[in-house]
Amino acid sequence: MNFWFLACGLVIVALVFVLLPIRRQQAQSHSTAQAAATTLDTSGHRRTAGLLVFLLPLITLGLYLHLGAPSVLGAQHMLQARGQHDVDNMMAAMEAKLKANPDDIEALYVMGRSYLALQRHADAETTLAKAARLAPQEARMLSQYAEVLAINNNGNLQGTARPLIEQALELDPEDEKALELAGLAAFQRQEWAQAVHFWRRLLKRLPADSEFHQDMNQAIQEAEEKSAQASGLGERAKLQPASKQQTPH
Repeated sequence: MNFWFLACGLVIVALVFVLLPIRRQQAQSHSTAQAAATTLDTSGHRRTAGLLVFLLPLITLGLYLHLGAPSVLGAQHMLQARGQHDVDNMMAAMEAKLKANPDDIEALYVMGRSYLALQRHADAETTLAKAARLAPQEARMLSQYAEVLAINNNGNLQGTARPLIEQALELDPEDEKALELAGLAAFQRQEWAQAVHFWRRLLKRLPADSEFHQDMNQAIQEAEEKSAQASGLGERAKLQPASKQQTPH
């Protein structure tokens, strides 16, 4: 059951990335809240797209080993599907399976991520909230729920998302999503050194040739520059020579 949800969930996400090109690109923002919202959106899309390159062939192999050769034909058909109709059908099938077993934590997690990929943010929040409630000791449930809460709050990580991120890091200090969000939350608070701390820990866990690794490198550089400016050590933060005071005649 869980394997079926995982396979179909990844297929749905794959189809979303085929059918729906990434419309928003990272750009400089006039507010840290907008910058965080953009980062949440684009970095998630890039990571998922990159992972799918490696995961999709494994889905077919996994189905072959798990269910047998006839299922492979069905999996290949799903992987080749390109229409929105196919996405809708698979989502409906997953929702029906979840309705039959509403407390399946892994199914809730995969379903919530599928909703998120389809930009059904309200459904994603409801589903991931239940997953986090049923599995409060699993860091990935809490950090994924924190992300959708932030997305639905214009990228703000300082509200209900923040304690979830902190709790996720207590449960698993190496949870990648929690490290990413903790850095973003610190960046929003203008705690530049803290943002660098979390993002450097995350960077160690990312493939060096991945686009997300490059994005995080750029984010770290920006946070380091801001930290240097705030401390007065950066090039842009050098003290200007004091203007000569006019002596009274």
